[in-house]
Parts: sequence; structure tokens; C-alpha cells
Amino acid sequence: MSHPSSSPVLAPLRDRAAFLERGLLVTSAISDPDPGRGKCPASKARQAAYCRLHLSDALDDAIADPQDDVRVEMNLREFGDRSSIDPLWPGMYPSPQLRPARRTIRPELPEGCIFHLVATAILPEG
Repeated sequence: MSHPSSSPVLAPLRDRAAFLERGLLVTSAISDPDPGRGKCPASKARQAAYCRLHLSDALDDAIADPQDDVRVEMNLREFGDRSSIDPLWPGMYPSPQLRPARRTIRPELPEGCIFHLVATAILPEG
């Protein structure tokens, strides 16, 4: 996998952005709106699927891989309810030993959205 040079790049992420500098990728808040409607679907499973898609888009734009993630901050409306995000983990990070650190907090979210995430990745040189 070839990674970008150390020059700063703003990688488009629908209505958000990711910043890449010297192999460090940091996303802004990745929410879970339906790309066709622009608002969060009622289903937790669909919100999780869109959130995963948006994170994958940001990684693809930076020519990165989920295994490059070192930290993912999960922001949950219902702090104790991780049922919407736990299914994301094995699909994106199949090896438990290579999963990024995960921090969960309770934020203020747009109406109808149950979570968003912020990811940090370190891209290997090469």
C-alpha cells in the first residue's frame, strides 16, 4: 500500500474532512446520515453502516487501512448502549490484537443521530 507524502491534505468526507500531515490522519466528527437523504435513519443498524462507510471513505481518501487506526473516539447519545457500535469492531478490525484504542463519551448530537466517531490513524512509511 502506498501512502501519501508528508504534505498536508484535506481529504473530503462528504460534509466533513480529514487532515493528513506526516503520516498522521485525524478525522473530524464522522456522523451517520443517509447519503441520499442527508439525515440519520431511524434504524441503529443503518446508522452504524453509514458511519462505517464514512470512516472507510476517509481512510480510502488518505490511502489508509483500518489497521492504521490507533484511536477511535465513539460519541454515544445513550452512553451505556454500545449495541450500535460493537458490531462495527469485528468487521473493521478482525484481529483483536490489532484493534485501535476506543474511548466512549456522551456528546450533544444532531437530532435523530445516535452516535458519531472521530478516528486517528498513523500511516506506515512507504
